[in-house]
Amino acid sequence: STHVLLNTPALESVFTPLEITAALFAACIHDVDHPGLTNQFLINSSSELALMYNDESVLENHHLAVAFKLLQNDGCDIFCNMSKKQRQTLRKMVIDMVLSTDMSKHMSLLADLKTMVETKKVAGSGVLLLDNYTDRIQVLENLVHCADLSNPTKPLQLYKRWVDLLMEEFFLQGDREREARMDISPMCDRHSATIEKSQVG
Repeated sequence: STHVLLNTPALESVFTPLEITAALFAACIHDVDHPGLTNQFLINSSSELALMYNDESVLENHHLAVAFKLLQNDGCDIFCNMSKKQRQTLRKMVIDMVLSTDMSKHMSLLADLKTMVETKKVAGSGVLLLDNYTDRIQVLENLVHCADLSNPTKPLQLYKRWVDLLMEEFFLQGDREREARMDISPMCDRHSATIEKSQVG
């Protein structure tokens, strides 16, 4: 999905090869080693991960740490031919993009993008003029976030399969919450949550 979005006419030739590489890598690793639990569950249960990341974008920080640690393994550094500066720039971009997949940032991410697009659109052309890092990374963050949530755009059979897997993940968390006498998170109660309501909005 990230690849498809990067190739839309409005973004054609907008991003550098390094930015495209960073976006594709961020998309690949944005959920690596996901435990099947939400940030809020990890925080509420005082998990090791929540303690390690001080309750801030717990999962997203974990995905990043695991991915960059994997690059240190023998034969795994796919960026070994980059210069030090390129690697630093790529790392910063990937961190920014993966942190933006935290659903608690969803509304502010969209609002900021809407404001930026209205002020940056070149009159009549429909092409965005992204002439600084802040604007460029903002579009890339939204692009990766959008791709992360893109399963409703897939063929119906595939979409339904992903929804079923996601709901089962939520229900398993709800089961753990019920067992631990915690408040059951939204959409996580297998006895009352409905797929239809979970997919609206």
